[in-house]
Amino acid sequence: PTMAEIRLRLTEAENAETGRLGTVSWVIQGINLEDAQDGLRSDIRQLPSDATAAQKVALQEKRQKLSARITKFHETADAMTEGIELEAGIVHTDDPRFCKADDEEQDWEIHPVNLEDDSELVDDKIPAEDMGLWMPSSVPHDQVFSVHLSALQAEELELRKGQANDCLERIRLALGHKAVIYRQHFRSANSVWTGTRSKQEARHCHIKIEKYVWSYQRARLAMERLGMNQDSLENIYQEILPEQLNIDKEVTEENRFGQGSDKLAWFWRVNGAKKSQKDAWMNEFYRVNWLKAKARCNRWEEELSLVQHEMGWTIGWFKHQEEKWHQR
Repeated sequence: PTMAEIRLRLTEAENAETGRLGTVSWVIQGINLEDAQDGLRSDIRQLPSDATAAQKVALQEKRQKLSARITKFHETADAMTEGIELEAGIVHTDDPRFCKADDEEQDWEIHPVNLEDDSELVDDKIPAEDMGLWMPSSVPHDQVFSVHLSALQAEELELRKGQANDCLERIRLALGHKAVIYRQHFRSANSVWTGTRSKQEARHCHIKIEKYVWSYQRARLAMERLGMNQDSLENIYQEILPEQLNIDKEVTEENRFGQGSDKLAWFWRVNGAKKSQKDAWMNEFYRVNWLKAKARCNRWEEELSLVQHEMGWTIGWFKHQEEKWHQR
């Protein structure tokens, strides 16, 4: 189920079951603030080394607005938690494995600027992108002794499942879009303008993929802290590795050698992946992969039959030689 479907179900049930209103919206607000922090960190990394004062001011204004939203969120947390003593929230940091471009994009990767060098624009407070957000998942599930906090954690766990499902869906679509751009536009570019434009489009897709991966990682970490069973974490919501985000060669190099042992990354095969796809290209992607998998299966069956017969022929040849030796 998607985040919207889970949110609707929880919102309809929260008043009847708990007698409280707004807890679901509050958790959603916290998840959105985490995404906003990711976006701000991404903007900082993309700021050129020779950024102008106007660009730095615009970024600082974003920081101030985000800081005000986080402060208001924490004020609401006092009411939602009914005065429970809260520790500092979790400070999320970007995984450096996903903060660099692919091999094809290294020549146009933008190097970030250090905003802290400009003392006039930065105050002494913690930057908004590094502020800790208190969420019910900030407290490990095995350390919860309040019934009210336990109910909040149950709601967040359901919402985190929807967040993870949405992120996996968007990752699949973004990877497909990037592969199509790489094949149809970048490699076939017949001018500098079209080549540069294709690189920019592919780079925008790469930034989107990074954003969705960070959001998925946060959701997975939260589900682990909220007490999700280990079987689901290992089989349904697995860890995403950088090598699984490469441009899919089923599109860019469909006639390459050595496809006998190829298999899709786990998030292409996760339960419900195909049912949720609405994009026509994705339907074609799954259709082609099914046909190739069927062809590989047929070849493996043929190879197995040949090997078995070859083994029989080899044994028969040695027996024939044995008979010839006995006749001498």
